[in-house]
Amino acid sequence: MTLANMRENGVGSVVATCAKCRHEGVLDVQRWPADTPVPDIGLKLQCSACGGRDIDTRPNWLAQGERRMW
Repeated sequence: MTLANMRENGVGSVVATCAKCRHEGVLDVQRWPADTPVPDIGLKLQCSACGGRDIDTRPNWLAQGERRMW
């Protein structure tokens, strides 16, 4: 899935999870290029808790549900 596909589904952020310590955060990716694959975002991130570089990224589907509720 690319960011363009994700945005078409009403999602503008990703959940990033560190494989080393399981620290998790939500990252706004509205400014990232539309053709960026969602998993590739993790390649450019570093965990703010442990410094790990193995970051899993996936669409923040919860944000989609929040928008649909309003």
